[in-house]
Amino acid sequence: MNTQLTELYANNFVTYYKSHGYHFNVEGPMFAQDHALLEEIYDFLWAQHDMLGEQIRQMDKGVPCSLKEILGMTEIVECDSAKKPSKEMFTWLNEDFDCLIEYAQQLYDDADMQSYGGLATLIGDYIKDLSKLNWKVKATIGKSFK
Repeated sequence: MNTQLTELYANNFVTYYKSHGYHFNVEGPMFAQDHALLEEIYDFLWAQHDMLGEQIRQMDKGVPCSLKEILGMTEIVECDSAKKPSKEMFTWLNEDFDCLIEYAQQLYDDADMQSYGGLATLIGDYIKDLSKLNWKVKATIGKSFK
């Protein structure tokens, strides 16, 4: 359980960092809307980063404190270039969100509803809120429903 939570923490952080970088570098005719959505995304991910880190500490475990350690445990691909079209930025974020949701769902499914201060409730809220952001990202890139 702790390993899954720490990996979710790492995945969430790399996605946060990527979305914040995209926020600074987005350009194009939809700049204002894209810039605002990216800010909403990174604000959400930062708050979740804090919540996940505090949850790890409540389990009497250490939180990774080096970027090298975080990058060593994440499945999220780092941003490779600041010069990306906004549709490509949001496409990458959609893939990252799908990964985060899948990871969080596994953690939720394995969580004891009574343990660690309601971990399942926290992760359930994380999935719900991240799914809403993912819907906004999919709508932004014009990704149709399955």
